[in-house]
Amino acid sequence: MSRPTCWILYDRADLEVNRFFADRLASAGDSLGMDCEVVTTDSVDPYDAPDVVVARTRDHSLTSLLEDCGSTVFNRPSVSRVCNDKAATYGLARMLGIPYLPYSLPGEPLPPGPPWVVKSRTGHGGTDVHMADTPDAVEALCGTVPSPLVQSMAPVGGRDLRVYVLGGRPLCSVMRSSDTDFRANHGLGGRAEVVEPPPEALDIVRRIVPELLPDFVGVDFVFGDGCVYLNEVEDVVGTRMLYELTDLDPATMYMVYIAQSKISL
Repeated sequence: MSRPTCWILYDRADLEVNRFFADRLASAGDSLGMDCEVVTTDSVDPYDAPDVVVARTRDHSLTSLLEDCGSTVFNRPSVSRVCNDKAATYGLARMLGIPYLPYSLPGEPLPPGPPWVVKSRTGHGGTDVHMADTPDAVEALCGTVPSPLVQSMAPVGGRDLRVYVLGGRPLCSVMRSSDTDFRANHGLGGRAEVVEPPPEALDIVRRIVPELLPDFVGVDFVFGDGCVYLNEVEDVVGTRMLYELTDLDPATMYMVYIAQSKISL
């Protein structure tokens, strides 16, 4: 019986800064009996699709085509589509009764403020996220941020929680904080520590998982007024914090999960 073929699929720019994780995924997959190759979205022929695609790209159109061509994709294209559009994520939250901070799209009345956060619906890693204190500043930022969304500021600024979810189960929770920026992203210089997640966050994760069916994501939360709010679900979730703060090997754990899932399909 031939070994299953597997692409570790990245956008070229993302691969340049995530080569460690990409190579670790491929090495783990090879050791588990797959024939893995790290590839970029601009170099593949989707009609020559492999058995398995580990999608570290946010291009759900491409992964959907790969799925149509016979690949089993982790995370599936539907996860990528929802998680990489914050308005779609909040639509899911609204349907499930999950709390999130009020937001508006261009042309709609502003949510409660000031201040407000202006961010891209499709952004990630804290990019294209700005604070605005006046309606004029909101309007100006909406003219520069791609696919803008305006949201009320979290009552507790500079602090958020990420719950890593693998195979539908919480894997680890990390609190990120910053004394100098309302954004707490680790990649922007924020501090990070492993914590026990509050029950409210775990309850939200349990409600999201059966609806979204993710394989490996980060579910991010912000805080205020005694509430835990869903902020976003990170599809191509970064793992640097796990390698820095824990003894976990998320690349190997993810590929073990994928190998077991593929065998059962």
